[in-house]
Amino acid sequence: MFSIYRCHTAQTPLCEAWEQGDEALRQAICQASHSVDLRLRQAPEDQGESREDEARILFEAPVGVLFRIDKENMIVRILRSWAFRGMK
Repeated sequence: MFSIYRCHTAQTPLCEAWEQGDEALRQAICQASHSVDLRLRQAPEDQGESREDEARILFEAPVGVLFRIDKENMIVRILRSWAFRGMK
């Protein structure tokens, strides 16, 4: 099982969205964040899509995360996280 590391800077956009959001958005962010954590702890290399510099991107509405996997140390490093609104 992998550990997840987040620096404050990587979390800032998601935290700001949560602080500015209504109760429904806050609940959705919490649920999606929990789901992302579970997925990344269990099998991060199978999640999302590949990007430059060995990074990967994962969307679990309304949360997006850009991450990098350190297989040797069993750590998933969150590089950036944010909230988005779905298309209507």
